[in-house]
Amino acid sequence: MLRKRYLLFAGLIPALFAQPGLAAEDWNLCRIPSFNFLQAETSASDETIIEAQTVVGEDSESIHLTGDVNLTRAQQKIFADDIHFNKSTESISATGKVEFADPNYRLQSPSVQIDNQNDSAIFEQPVFELSGRHARGEAQKIEKLDQYRSRFSELTYTSCDPDDRDWHLRAAELEIDDESGRGSAKHTTIYFQEVPFLYLPYFQFPVDDRRMSGMLAPTIGYDETNGASLVVPVYWNIAPNYDMTITPASLGKLGLQLNTENRYLFESHQGELDLSYLDDENLEELRWFKQWHHRTSFAYDVNGDLLLAEVSDRDFFDDFESVAPRYNDIRHLERHLSFTRSGEIWNSKLLWQDYQTLDESSSITSRPYSRLPSITLDAQPEPWIGDLQTPMYLEITSFDRDESVTGNRTHVITSLLWNAADSWYFFEPELQLAFTDYQLDDNPGDNSIYRGLPTLSIDTGLIFERLTGSRNQWLQTLEPRLYFLHTPFEDQDDIPDFDTSLSSSTYNNLFKNNRFTGADRIGDANQVTFGLASRIFDNDSGAELLNARIGQAFYFKDRRVSLDGSLDEETKSDAIAELDVWPNSRTKIAARTVYDQDQSELSDKELSVNYSGNGLAANLGYYFSEGDLEQALVSMVYPVNERWTLIGKYQRSLLFDRPIEKLLGINYESCCWGLKILARESADEDEDFIEPEKSIYFEITFKGLSQLGRDIDQQLGGAIPGYRPGF
Repeated sequence: MLRKRYLLFAGLIPALFAQPGLAAEDWNLCRIPSFNFLQAETSASDETIIEAQTVVGEDSESIHLTGDVNLTRAQQKIFADDIHFNKSTESISATGKVEFADPNYRLQSPSVQIDNQNDSAIFEQPVFELSGRHARGEAQKIEKLDQYRSRFSELTYTSCDPDDRDWHLRAAELEIDDESGRGSAKHTTIYFQEVPFLYLPYFQFPVDDRRMSGMLAPTIGYDETNGASLVVPVYWNIAPNYDMTITPASLGKLGLQLNTENRYLFESHQGELDLSYLDDENLEELRWFKQWHHRTSFAYDVNGDLLLAEVSDRDFFDDFESVAPRYNDIRHLERHLSFTRSGEIWNSKLLWQDYQTLDESSSITSRPYSRLPSITLDAQPEPWIGDLQTPMYLEITSFDRDESVTGNRTHVITSLLWNAADSWYFFEPELQLAFTDYQLDDNPGDNSIYRGLPTLSIDTGLIFERLTGSRNQWLQTLEPRLYFLHTPFEDQDDIPDFDTSLSSSTYNNLFKNNRFTGADRIGDANQVTFGLASRIFDNDSGAELLNARIGQAFYFKDRRVSLDGSLDEETKSDAIAELDVWPNSRTKIAARTVYDQDQSELSDKELSVNYSGNGLAANLGYYFSEGDLEQALVSMVYPVNERWTLIGKYQRSLLFDRPIEKLLGINYESCCWGLKILARESADEDEDFIEPEKSIYFEITFKGLSQLGRDIDQQLGGAIPGYRPGF
């Protein structure tokens, strides 16, 4: 039995190969077992067991072990033909076939020299394997310089199976410093199919989860607008709470674009500053985007949020989708400053908000109003008499817009709401009083307008249940619902439209107490709405299998309040039917229809079928709105086998008989690398399909190393429901 201080040999190899900080890779396509990692016998943590054919004490300081030397400690084993151990210098010299093994590491070397006093070691011509990264390699020499630093000379590294090096890297010298969390490599070449394609004379990389400055994976692509593109992001770790990503992008047809992302973090506030600049050689003009988003926490639980954003032109986000993908397909760029505070029964907000309209040729009336400022208070007090509730809402807003009616609006809603419910019924009468005061400028009518309106509503329904199915395996409900609504008429034609529109035609909106959104119109109503819903549940799991609902409102009076001054004389609303079906856990079918009573036809139709499971995703969709759109789409992710996956999407405007988007992609995955190729063509229906955009992207992944190319997964995740990247 040897004392614990002589056990450095057993801990050297894990120090050389720290566990990776990268996300776990998928090694299912690799050889099983990939590597034969030796499983050591379990022993007590403070014991070291040595077995050898011969043990000779050469003198009082030296021990010589020969013949199948086996050193075991806990889950670590060391084998060697010959070991010399010096007790005074605490040095070990092992020769022959030296092998170290544990559940995570394996290393073989013909000669190992260990200096315990200086915490150093030398491994000659080692061959190593790492199970955590499914990685292996070899080197001319590995030197453990001290407790933290190690050096590899003439290193070869890959994550492929043995006897297979589809990709590998070679480095003349590589150093790892666990104290600083950094590694560095000199004269590194990456090979793919034995062809060198990337050479780096020197680079640094992190060896743990600590951040460090350096170059990130480049992006390569081509599209008709930008031409061939090369994007090389560089990360700068300025301080523990500051960092910056500088991303120069060479765009073949447009020139050099410079993008920066700056982040900061303090105890009570944080934020990002994003900047993009391009001297467009094609348009011969400067194009840019700038945004500052800051969030902070003040005393007394007050939270602040500041967003300042501006862009040079309307086409910036369409031409450069990767700069700010969250702003793709927007027409108005928001800027705001807000302060919020919440209590147990209330929420309050102070907001300044305005917009940059990207299309400057758009009419003034189509642009949103600025709120300079808006104050809101929403209170939900606890019931004070039985189930009687008294919610309250207050809003004070100053609206501003060029060449428009402007002014201040004060809107107060108080309610008395009784909520009575049980497993078989609900009964919710509510009396609501809404008071609104306008102080306006440049209004064609009066500049001072007051409106006060009561609204009485009664929402009630029953819930019937029964067991059904051949084995009573399902629970079915039948849920009739009745909603009465009465709001007297008050002429509101002199009130401007600051933020109001008609609610969309959905089943749930049939049971709202105002057919308008916003506060500028309170619809007159004397009506009753009938609804009928039925749901089916799995009686064992409780999973919902079907939800069908249909509803229609019947009017006792004409509706005189509108946005354009028109009169609605229909005696009943459009009939709305919605259906959601889950035939199994992987499939959902959804449908919605709106029957127009005036035209006696279906004005809105929607149907979607989605399937996702075992890597396969399939989607069908049809969308129709009378006079506005008619579109159909089909998309699929089809795994041909465990290595090949086909991806496709086709979306077409049936109204204009033109394709809107076409996607075709192919993914290939092997044990240690993967390739994704995506071709895309898209057109804008709002711009009459002028100049469809064509592009092609590719992405290659070396498992256990890095990724080169465009983030195709981000595009496909938004375009195809159910898409799940395999690598």
